[in-house]
Amino acid sequence: MFALLFVLGWSLVRWSPPLDASDADLRAYVESSTRRRASAIAGLYVLPLAGIAFIWFTAALRDRLDRGAQREHSMMSTVHLMAATLLVVSMFMMASIELALVWRIESGAVDLAGARSTIAIGSAVSQLIALRSGAVFVAVSTTRGLRSGLFPKWFAIASYTMAVALMLVASWWRLVLLAVPVWVVLTSWLVMSKRVHRRQPVDA
Repeated sequence: MFALLFVLGWSLVRWSPPLDASDADLRAYVESSTRRRASAIAGLYVLPLAGIAFIWFTAALRDRLDRGAQREHSMMSTVHLMAATLLVVSMFMMASIELALVWRIESGAVDLAGARSTIAIGSAVSQLIALRSGAVFVAVSTTRGLRSGLFPKWFAIASYTMAVALMLVASWWRLVLLAVPVWVVLTSWLVMSKRVHRRQPVDA
């Protein structure tokens, strides 16, 4: 559910102009009710629901990791929870910024410079909070997954590579963010396949 909502939100947010948008693109966005409606739907409904779905995913993943671990590592568990919290907060902040831009335009209280400033704040939140907290969450989840036996080595290598990409990327952040829902889907598949495997009866 998180992956579907996140990709949908990502698609709707792409209707809003990027940080390096030209003045003509900004004017087109200001004058287009369709593009503003897409931003409003993303900010008001889709991104917040994606954040709520990620909370449930995090709770389920942490429960599965705790059950599989032989010994709980309190510091690693705390970092895991804090990274997830920051990622959810960043999604709500991005949703708020999308709405703020739309509402300011519709109230007539924003010009091109004001619109560009609001977009710059959204880009900063995405790059400084969403990408970095996502990188920490993936890295810590992978470490705990290896210790509990939930993640195979091939998935751990791919996950660490993804975490490095999320941490170091400074451009094309909108595309890199799509790695997060892909990782969530694969992680969910691993969790569910482990459960199915354990429930299968063992022949005597």
